[in-house]
Amino acid sequence: MELLFFLPVESKSLNDRFMNRSIADDYLVVKENPMFDVKMLGEFYTDLSAPDGMGITEFQNGLETLFAEDRSNDDLNNYRLGKGPWKKLRDEITPVSRFLQFKDIKADRIRFPLDNNTPDCWLLNDNDDNFGIEVTIERGRERYHRKKEMIETGFGRGFIGIQDDAPQSDFDRHMSKNRIMYTTDQALEATKAGILCCLSKKNDSEKYEGIFYLLIQAHLTTLPKERWNAIKEELSQEAAGLPFCEVHIIGNADEKPWGFQIK
Repeated sequence: MELLFFLPVESKSLNDRFMNRSIADDYLVVKENPMFDVKMLGEFYTDLSAPDGMGITEFQNGLETLFAEDRSNDDLNNYRLGKGPWKKLRDEITPVSRFLQFKDIKADRIRFPLDNNTPDCWLLNDNDDNFGIEVTIERGRERYHRKKEMIETGFGRGFIGIQDDAPQSDFDRHMSKNRIMYTTDQALEATKAGILCCLSKKNDSEKYEGIFYLLIQAHLTTLPKERWNAIKEELSQEAAGLPFCEVHIIGNADEKPWGFQIK
């Protein structure tokens, strides 16, 4: 059955937006909750892109703290759509955070250069044994249209099945139709094709030589975990020739991140 996602109400009442109230000498002291806005995001980026980066625990805790703060509807929607400064948070930083949680990879520090060069991320160690991570998104255009629909209507379909190289008219036509159920085979084939496309684009030995990890974020919540076993062998065969030492697929779930390795 197709998954439907409900757009939560982000606005809060005035009373809910304030905390730390105290009464002293007949005065009410009101301190507003900090907002996770572009300014706060920029400060996080500055720390994360510093030459020495930040500790892994500090990174994970800092990210969790930021996402716990209130955001304006505009900032929240810009994150969902990957617009402006929110794009790197959504497309690079968050997938790496999930990957590190899932694999429990050890490193002293983490750094995101945030400069559009290769790789997207570095895992740094005090012994200078550093590991690069290149991050890419499977069927990113589909995700954009699903999120856009959720923002505009309050509900978003969980699956479309259209590849990134499809003409815009295909997306427009599909999104104009009512939501329909999808089968396991449809989800497997669409996701497999999307991952294969990512592998093809990253098969560049000159550009990616020496980068340890390729991380592909995929929409794995469309099916139960065990269903993805059906496509692992074919994906592993295609990934074998890539210049990366390891290739991993990471899901899009924030709670209990999950994925699988294909090289």
